[in-house]
Parts: sequence; structure tokens; C-alpha cells
Amino acid sequence: MEANIKTKVASLGFLTVRHHPVLGFFGGYLIVNTLARPLEFHCTLPVQPTRAQQILYGATLTEFVCGEQIARALVTKAKCSPEVLFSDTLSVLTLRHMHSTPIAALDFRSNETHPLARPVCSRENYFRFNAYGCSISMLPEYADDKLVFESLLEKKQAPLDLFEPFGRIEEALLEAHPSAKAA
Repeated sequence: MEANIKTKVASLGFLTVRHHPVLGFFGGYLIVNTLARPLEFHCTLPVQPTRAQQILYGATLTEFVCGEQIARALVTKAKCSPEVLFSDTLSVLTLRHMHSTPIAALDFRSNETHPLARPVCSRENYFRFNAYGCSISMLPEYADDKLVFESLLEKKQAPLDLFEPFGRIEEALLEAHPSAKAA
């Protein structure tokens, strides 16, 4: 049970984790209202898995670091609790095992020119569906969450760009961690 009380407001959460080859993993979490204006933003310091973690977690290391360490820390720190969470990082989806808010990953095209890359996930089995003009992935155990996403996206009157907040998070991460630009 979480110790802090979270405010439930009409909002959407956007959570990403990026990887820098030297510095490690960085996480960013932006909660926006229905007009896409920021309500909260949180980011992490770089997380570098230990050699023991690399050995013990093996192929599931990225899911552990992204979902269970970084994403959970970001969501726990937030004061608002959004209706749903969107991510552009498949490895973040494991957060759903520990958190009641529905979470889905949007299908993104890789941006190889950016200094912070999206971590690669070894998992291949996802529940996938199309909604609001994009491909959405979820953990198969939580396929019923699809109804929450579809209902929420159908209610939106104005066109909602689900990809745009991730650009803001990337820029904020680089601003918060200038060494990631130069490294």
C-alpha cells in the first residue's frame, strides 16, 4: 500500500526510459491535463546496472531496470495519478505488475540520431491493437486494459498527439542531464 495519497485528476501520464551507452538509463515522467499542459514532471538520475544484476537478470535486465526500478520510482514519486500511462519504451510495461494504472506502449520509430536511445526489450509476446491512429502494445496479462484506453481515447474531443509529450520529456532529460549531450 502506498504511503502517500495521490490526487486523481483528468490527466494522462507519459513515461519513458532512455539509455546512454556510457551513463546508463534515464527515466522521465510527464503528467499532462486534458489540454496537454504539464501538471507534474519527474526524472531520475542515471541508473547503471551492476555486474551482479547483469548476470542474475540476464535477458530480463532491461525490463527490471526500466519497469521495476525506474518507472516504479517515478510513478511512486508523483502526486497525481493519471487515468492511464503511455510509454514509448516496451520495457516499462512490467510496471503494470506493480501498479494499478493501465499502461500501454506506443509503437515508435527509432531515432538513431538522438544521444539517448530507447532500450531494447527481449520480450516478444505482447497484446497489440490499433487505436487513435497508432499501434499500441500491452502485456497480455492485462489485455482487458484495452477497454480503458479505447474509452478514454474515444472521449477526447480535440485531436490528441500521443507522440508529442515524449519529445518534451527527451528535451527535459537532456536539460536535466547535460553530460548526456556531450558524453
